[in-house]
Parts: sequence; C-alpha cells; structure tokens
Amino acid sequence: MQEVTRIPKDISREVGARLLLVAGSVGFCAAAAIAIAGFPLQASILTIFLFAGVHNFMEFRYFLAKMPLVWGRSAVYYSVAITGTVFLTVGYLYLYFFGGNWLWSIVSWQTSVSAWNSMFVLWVGILFWLRARQKQRADGMPAMAIAFFAAGLAWFVPAYWSLALVYVHPLIAFWFLERQIRRSRREWLRAYHLFLATITLFIIGLWAALASRPDLSNETALFWRIIQHAGGGILAGVSTHFLVATHVFLETLHYAAWIVLIPLVDRRAIPWRFSSIPLFANKRGYPKMVAFGVAVSALLVVILWAGFSIDYATTRDIYFAFAIAHVLAEFPFLIKLT
Repeated sequence: MQEVTRIPKDISREVGARLLLVAGSVGFCAAAAIAIAGFPLQASILTIFLFAGVHNFMEFRYFLAKMPLVWGRSAVYYSVAITGTVFLTVGYLYLYFFGGNWLWSIVSWQTSVSAWNSMFVLWVGILFWLRARQKQRADGMPAMAIAFFAAGLAWFVPAYWSLALVYVHPLIAFWFLERQIRRSRREWLRAYHLFLATITLFIIGLWAALASRPDLSNETALFWRIIQHAGGGILAGVSTHFLVATHVFLETLHYAAWIVLIPLVDRRAIPWRFSSIPLFANKRGYPKMVAFGVAVSALLVVILWAGFSIDYATTRDIYFAFAIAHVLAEFPFLIKLT
C-alpha cells in the first residue's frame, strides 16, 4: 500500500487563510456592488457617515507607526514631504472656500486649479527622486520626467485631471496594502493579486448593469453635490447612476482596506498597540504628544458623526475640503514603502 502524504498543519492553515482572504474579500465586494448599484446616493451618504472619519483615524494611526523617531538620511525627504503637504493643503483650502466668489473668472479659476495640480504632481515627483537617491541604485530621473509631463497635461485638461484624482485616490489604499503584504506576508501576494483582478470585473459588471440607466435625480443640493463629485458635470453622456455607484464602490473598498485589511496584515496599525509606535515607545520619544494626537483624532471622529447628524450636507462639504490633507499625506509614506 502507498503511504498517504499528510499536509503539515501550518501549511494547511496558511492555504486556508489565503482562500479565506480571497473568498471573504470577493464576497464583500459582491455584496457591496449589489447594494450600491441599487441605491447609490443612499449608499454614498451612509458610507461616508459611518466610515469616513474612522478610516482617517486608522490612517493617522498607521502613519504614526511608520514615522521614525530619528529621520537620519531621510531628513530632507520628510522635510519636503511635510512642507509640501502643508503648503498644498492650504492652497487647496483657499481654492475650495474662496475660489467661487465673484472676483474669480472662469479663466482665473482654471488657471489656479491647473497650477495646484502641477505643484502637486511635481511634489510627488520630487519625493520619488529623493527616495531613489536614498536607495542609491535606483534612478529617480524617470519619475521626474513623468511628473513634468503630467504637470503639463494638467494645464490642458484641468477638470479631467482633478476628476482622475477622485477615482485614483481610493485605489491608493490597495497600493499600501500590496506593499505591506510584500513586507510582512509575502505568501499572500498571489491571493491578493487575484482579489485585485476581481475588482476590475466588478466595475465592468457595474457598467454592464448601469451604463444604460437614466441619470440619478439631483433634486436636492446634497444629491447634486454627490453627483458632481463623481464627475456628473464633466463626463457628459455617461450615466450618473454608473458614475456615483462606481465611485461609492471604490470608496467603500478604500474604507475597508484601511479599517480592516491593513491592520490585519500589519499588526502595528492596530489602534491600541502603542508599543509599535516609535515616537511613543522609545525612551527618547514623545509619548504624551502621541497620546494627545490619537485622542484628538478619535474625538474628531465623534465630532464628525455629530456634524453629519445635525447637518449632513454642510459637514460633508467641510470634510471633503479638509480631507485633502490625508490624501496628500498618503503619498510620502507610500513612496517610502517602495
């Protein structure tokens, strides 16, 4: 008789974990896509109410764990990163709150938006270049060449460029997750890439189901804002039902990645594990400052929920204005992981 080869328990568990990752993620995507396709406007309101602030808190906590106590050779990199984040955030807020008054013509508005987009792209290019210099063997000049090309492109199609950022931003969470899996759970990569491939299939499914549907109702100011945010005023001829559903679907996955998947892969991102934060755990660190920052960020989540409950539309506008700060902050940490 032939001897039956037994699979070691640790290998069996690992295979089971990968299958669970794919099956659970795909199942969640399927449920989310079906629900969002049926009620895109309502889904947008609900997901932002529940998860927008929480995912910002989780991002802040993740960034704290990644920030070194001593910058060393990365001093220039982090200085440029922080300066750019602050400068671009202030510029964006100025355009957001003051760009629509009667003193601004359409030309001056488009020029200002194009200038902001160009500075943003060049800042990202400089970060790639600085990161390449740190790695020594890498060449950062291609990144700068791409940045200059993209900066020029922003002047020709400013509206489309800004809209592209709206749709690309949710995907950045999956780039973070991919880099983190490569570092801590490399054996999950194939399963993770399989899951990423299914996202494209779900978007194609949304297109097949919703592309011919009539546009969503914009009878209220809030509905109009949601539709415009998804590109309803830019992508003429495309069903706003599909646009809003696709954007909400991607944002939902973005929230799930930051709130669930990234802490699952990198335990240092679990909120209560303060020992994983160098700025807190090191004897030369700043534990009180870190604890205060985490407490304030948690309080802001509660304040955001309260604001949504009292005046959802106004709170949403304010949130999306200041949310640019977390969008910008993602790039330095993501580039640092490359």
